[in-house]
Amino acid sequence: MKKLIMFLPALFALLICTPPLLAQESEVSKNEILGAMNSFEGLDLSSDKKDKLKATNKNAVDDLFEIAKGNDSPEEKTKKFMRVKEDNSKIFKDILGEDKFKKYQKSVKKKLRPFKRKAKLIGFLI
Repeated sequence: MKKLIMFLPALFALLICTPPLLAQESEVSKNEILGAMNSFEGLDLSSDKKDKLKATNKNAVDDLFEIAKGNDSPEEKTKKFMRVKEDNSKIFKDILGEDKFKKYQKSVKKKLRPFKRKAKLIGFLI
């Protein structure tokens, strides 16, 4: 019983914060997000790697928008969002390596910051 009481504030916060987070997805377009995410300056990548990363980004963005529009509970949507983020990060780390991934991640976070104010689900992308 004590453990349940300890988790109630976190659960309550999740339930209160997640629905507005999910409702905001339509304020920003997929193309705007992908434009920021598909910027690979300074990473010195081959065109093959860039194409793979662009495809990965497109799939991740499509998945996030699809999840946000779905009928799942807020908790289930959050779990799915986290899975998409983890899968996307894993693919990027495999292609770029840890150092280049961190550099890419830092760059994209800066570029996505303006969109995060409009659609909080952007936080699940990187």
